[in-house]
Amino acid sequence: MSKHLFLVAASLVSCLALGSAAEAQDCSGAPVYFSGEIVEIESAMTVKAGKGCFFNISGIPGALTETVISQKPKVGRAGVEGLKPYYLAKPGYQGADEFAYTFIGQGQYGGPMKVTIRRKITVVP
Repeated sequence: MSKHLFLVAASLVSCLALGSAAEAQDCSGAPVYFSGEIVEIESAMTVKAGKGCFFNISGIPGALTETVISQKPKVGRAGVEGLKPYYLAKPGYQGADEFAYTFIGQGQYGGPMKVTIRRKITVVP
């Protein structure tokens, strides 16, 4: 039995605040790439105080059944809407925060899938 690896990109999909093009800059961070169906990775990002972002996973071969916040942030708030996790920075806060979310489901070959992404966040004014 050969092992197949796949590459997946998890990225910011939108800001929680909707409206002007300037609000699109409330969150920034590079896409996260990983291979495998059981993975834990870390990624840095920047969020403006009082603003927030949704996250998504795209290009994954398999089926997501659940998304959970696997580590709550120390300062901001995090949650899940549908299968999309989100992070909200505390208004007026400036500094570091961290949280993690886990995508759970079935991989493309029928085995379990559990992808955990830990976000190291810098909150800026």
